[in-house]
Amino acid sequence: MIKILVPTDYSECSIAALKHAAALARQAEGALLIVHVDFPQSLYIEPPVIKEPNPLEHDVAVLLETMKRSQPPLSYEERRVEGAPAPTILSLAEEEHVDLIVMGTTGRTGLKRLLMGSVAEEVVRRASCPVLTLRASSNGRNGHSADVEWERWTTLEQPPVIPASATAVTAPESSSNPTLALISRAIAARASDVHIDPMGQDFSVRFRIDGQLSNYCRLSHEVGHVLMTQLKVTANLNIADPFHSQEGRLQLPESLSGFEVRITTARVLDGEAISLRVLSRHRLMRPMEELGLSPESQSKIGQILKRGEGLVLVTGPTGSGKTTTLYSMLHSLDDGSRNIVSIEDPVEYNIPTFRQMPVDARHGTTMASGLRTLLRLDPDVVLVGEIRDAEAAETAMRAASSGKYVFSSLHTRDVASTVTALRDLHIDNRSLAGNLVGIVSQRLVRRLCPECSRSAATTEYEQATFRACGLEPPTEVRHPVGCPHCRGNGYYDRIGVFEVVAPEHEIVQAIERGEPEDELRVAIRSHGVSTLEIEALKLAALGITSLEECAGMTSISPPHPVACESCAKAQDGYSRTNLTPIPV
Repeated sequence: MIKILVPTDYSECSIAALKHAAALARQAEGALLIVHVDFPQSLYIEPPVIKEPNPLEHDVAVLLETMKRSQPPLSYEERRVEGAPAPTILSLAEEEHVDLIVMGTTGRTGLKRLLMGSVAEEVVRRASCPVLTLRASSNGRNGHSADVEWERWTTLEQPPVIPASATAVTAPESSSNPTLALISRAIAARASDVHIDPMGQDFSVRFRIDGQLSNYCRLSHEVGHVLMTQLKVTANLNIADPFHSQEGRLQLPESLSGFEVRITTARVLDGEAISLRVLSRHRLMRPMEELGLSPESQSKIGQILKRGEGLVLVTGPTGSGKTTTLYSMLHSLDDGSRNIVSIEDPVEYNIPTFRQMPVDARHGTTMASGLRTLLRLDPDVVLVGEIRDAEAAETAMRAASSGKYVFSSLHTRDVASTVTALRDLHIDNRSLAGNLVGIVSQRLVRRLCPECSRSAATTEYEQATFRACGLEPPTEVRHPVGCPHCRGNGYYDRIGVFEVVAPEHEIVQAIERGEPEDELRVAIRSHGVSTLEIEALKLAALGITSLEECAGMTSISPPHPVACESCAKAQDGYSRTNLTPIPV
């Protein structure tokens, strides 16, 4: 059972937090731990003033009574404790193993914030579980009684999705450093990117998880500006220059040694935006068998890796996992007997056994000039991060023709269009036919959540989708639903979809003759190579992904709207700082 801790001080914001937590607990069939924190009398600097009766105490009492009368009754426990607010809340959260803290915040500002700090901010930074903070609406209670407000919160068409119970990395350094705390929470959420963007007077923080951007929180201008400055300081960037784009790497502590974070700053209309790319060594250097390759594709890649010379290309759009595939290929070749060098823009991850050269235009190191330098280091395997222009393409082709083993990436739709793209970069057909030993075209699709996906009999439309691609339709397919484990998305993690070609005699001849793209595609299919859409549909038939997720790679529209659309709208509809919650 999910346990939610709710600190109260009989203020508007803590009542708002209690109502919100009750809605989450009802949705997740969880329990509330309601804590009334009293500041110890002995800690007052001045004699405490006798407090006037607080009318909001009555509202809390009515709210709790309403919880008891609800059907089924909402499970909760009340406690009254003495102590400093933030340490007391954090200590209770640890002792009771709570899954989520929901608390109100008044958002202290000015001298008061400087002297006393923000309780909510301290809890957000130091808590080992997710924290959700809310402020009361600016127009107060508007004359509504607590029970009326309770009805409004419990009759939502789609209650806010409770955040996943996965906790942030509990590095000692992250408890006091907001920069490391943000990165730790991004890692815990499996985010590949973090975007911090100015939005008027606030800052928006978004995480890219499984390829999809989702709101994480909103930051006040004061808090957001401090966070961005700390990020730039951690990356040794120039904090006095917000007008020019800068790139760098964050210096992370030993506790986060398995990760690297690249930072890019850019001047935008409302100020300065920051993008963080979170790289995991484990995810980047995956064994080939973990990428999602079919047995046929894995066998063909095995043949390609045995060639020992020529040009191997991994193609696809941005964010399709090309770098992961390239590094996995090189990892399988890195047995200590080969000299592996690379020229990258930028270097994705520092591999101690590779000689890696970053592109540095300020000092005259371009992709082409750096590659020419690397070829003089007696390499056995050369990685060219990406072929972007004719000069880089020609240099890579020359290296391949000289007996080197060259790996690179290219932005193309499929295998056949890769040949067209190289022709557009002025590579002649004879060089292509003689040096191109392997092409891997790929995409990423989201895996269905193993906790909540449901199975249903295939409809006629879904059967037609399979038959249109020459596949026998399964009797059942799985669909996304949404649960706390997947944060209401219905999907968890991603898997690759691949089209792999090791050019054989007929394909090589078609390339050398200059056959157009459509005829090359026919020649490739005649050798039994599946298309990306067929491979994606095979994953859907196995229940690994959904037909809705495959729709982006097929010529057939999705059979029906995404089953978890309402959950997707509600995902991460909460704030974790001292601002109002993001609307759901």
